Amino acid sequence: MTDTLTKSPTYTGDPSPQRAFYIFAAVLGLCAVAIACYFALASYFLRTEAAQTPERAQFFASSIDDALTRLEHLPYVLSIDESTLNALTTGDTDELNPILADIASRAGAEFIYVLDLNGKTVASSNYRDTDSLVGNYYTFRPYFRDAVAGGAGRFYAVGVTTGRPGYFIAEPVRDAQGMIQGVVTVKIGFNDLSRAMSGNGELVLVADEQGVVLASSDPKLIYGYMSPLSEGNRRILEEQQQFGSETLFPLDWTPESERRARLDGTAYVWTKAYLEEENWSLHLLSEVRESRRQALLYVAGGLMTLLLLTVAASVYRAAQLRNALAISNADRQRLTREIEERRIAEKNLESARSELAQKEQLAALGQLSASITHELGQPISAMRNYLVAEEIAANSEPNALWPQLSGLVDRMQRIVDQLRLFGRTSASVPTTFPVQDTVQAAVQLVRHTAREAGIRLDVTLPDHPIRVRGRPERFEQVIVNLLRNGIDATEGKADGRVTLSMDERDSCVVLTVADNGHGLGDLNIADLSKPFFSTKPSGKGMGLGLAISGQIINEMGGTLHAENNLDQGAVFVIILPKPDNADA
Repeated sequence: MTDTLTKSPTYTGDPSPQRAFYIFAAVLGLCAVAIACYFALASYFLRTEAAQTPERAQFFASSIDDALTRLEHLPYVLSIDESTLNALTTGDTDELNPILADIASRAGAEFIYVLDLNGKTVASSNYRDTDSLVGNYYTFRPYFRDAVAGGAGRFYAVGVTTGRPGYFIAEPVRDAQGMIQGVVTVKIGFNDLSRAMSGNGELVLVADEQGVVLASSDPKLIYGYMSPLSEGNRRILEEQQQFGSETLFPLDWTPESERRARLDGTAYVWTKAYLEEENWSLHLLSEVRESRRQALLYVAGGLMTLLLLTVAASVYRAAQLRNALAISNADRQRLTREIEERRIAEKNLESARSELAQKEQLAALGQLSASITHELGQPISAMRNYLVAEEIAANSEPNALWPQLSGLVDRMQRIVDQLRLFGRTSASVPTTFPVQDTVQAAVQLVRHTAREAGIRLDVTLPDHPIRVRGRPERFEQVIVNLLRNGIDATEGKADGRVTLSMDERDSCVVLTVADNGHGLGDLNIADLSKPFFSTKPSGKGMGLGLAISGQIINEMGGTLHAENNLDQGAVFVIILPKPDNADA
């Protein structure tokens, strides 16, 4: 029977493309909203501008009317003055010229001059200037003909003598019988009027009935015509010399509707007003792009505000994420520490279990080895005695009669010796003892073995006594085991050598057992200290010596470690604390 486990599908794709799509859609939507707001605001500002411009256009028209009529009383006042009539009838203008100059200066008129019936200027306010009007004829001017006919003359023209534009107001001069003797004319300058219009920031045009621009806030547009001039109008302008030597030129003017027009390709909101004094029109032009620029500024301001809010929200969100990340990292580190602590605890527990099992195994083996040693000791001794007796009877060399049997007996004796060493216990308590005496006793036990194996045994001990704390008989087992291991490692070498040295380092006693044998290879003290681990051939040992030795040194508060010698062989180092620093 086969069990089938069905899992629900899990999305494991990369969320980045989907997130990028959402961001793109949001940006696209924001652009659409911004464009819609731009057009709505532009339309609103254009309507607002169109609603406000008529009032401003009428204000400009009234201001120009006021400028044109502010001196309209002056020609009449001068026409009824006796000095004016006397100058015309007598031809003596010496008194009249200074009077006209003073009045022109005080009234702000450009010129005031008096003409006789022939159109000749007999007196002028600029009589002292190089371009004085005195002596010039102006019969061709419409204002002169209107005044000679008995009416008030008004006319815009460019001065023939000065070349400056102005508005001329003329009144007839009558004698006591009402007969016209001449004409008094006041000229109001137009340049100041154009400069006054240029300070409002809008484009203002003042055109006559023929569409010629007489004044403008943009001086470059003056003398341009907004509609084509007929041949009749051109002849009249030439006869009246209205524009003097100025050249008229067509404007790139295109009305698009009642409120929209284009000038030189630029779109404007167009408002038209009329002057009361003259048949002139005033054109107030407000650029459409100003309204669009204003709408763009509003949209840009809104987008900037939104961007700032987005940045602020992102910063706040980032701060929250950093805080959450810091908390998460702290939790992760705490979890990591707990996992590491638990792992170490489990490792220590496993090590303790293993050590306990080894100790229980060693304890059982100790009891077993005591029994085996007791049971096998006497038979092995008897066998050796029989072999020696046979060799004596046969008058042969030791181990020459039964070499194989003697070898087997030797192997059995060594095993029994290892078991006796392992099972040997002492009821003594730890005490301080001289290290040199214990070491010398151990050396004596193995010296005969070293001599038979042809191994050189070198022992170097300090002259003054050094004491450590422990059980001397157990410490002696450690030294014997290390020396025997060195002898076994160097057995068969022509220059086999085992050295034992001891010295003091600070608060410790250091014993070193070195040999020039085959060394440890890739093994370390942890491998060598495992029970029943041995590098010797079968019958040479049970692998318990270093395990017991390490346990004895640990009981004394010291350490045992091993390493390969720099040249060859192995080095075992015992470090023991002095009694003052040892545990009581």
